[in-house]
Amino acid sequence: MITLTYKEGIEINQVTRQQITLRGKGDGGFADTINKEVSLLPPLDNLRMISNDRFIFAKQSFDQWVLISKSNEEDQEILRLVSEMNKNDEVLASDYSQGQSYFEISGEDKDHYLNKLTHFDFRAKKFPVSTMVQTLIARIDCCIYKLEDKYLITCGKSFEDYFKDRLIDSVNL
Repeated sequence: MITLTYKEGIEINQVTRQQITLRGKGDGGFADTINKEVSLLPPLDNLRMISNDRFIFAKQSFDQWVLISKSNEEDQEILRLVSEMNKNDEVLASDYSQGQSYFEISGEDKDHYLNKLTHFDFRAKKFPVSTMVQTLIARIDCCIYKLEDKYLITCGKSFEDYFKDRLIDSVNL
């Protein structure tokens, strides 16, 4: 973990995570395969997420889910999971770990600072805990996962430096 910035009310850290993107129908063999490997059943509703002690599991669209490690898994374990899941014809699993950057944003003023970079509505009634959203932050396509007391934000690795600078700017302006 690398602390990018800290100020009273907000802390922004860049973290290492692994991500598996999954495609399928979400039921039957798909659900059984995922549950066997990570002990989670696919969320049924779009933009909903569930988690256990190892993973966050979110439904991004009608046929796409994302599985994100909560801590640093071994690369071999992620490759093993992808391989095991792909043994089922109802599942298409891909390792997206190296193509994404991950940021954790916490603190009581996190919404205030993020609203400098996006028009997304962070109010609890519009963005409850255990949901996710795909939106633009600083003109970059991102996914925001609302955890109990922080956000996990992912964006494409090619935008990492620009995104870090914008996050830091939002706190320092």
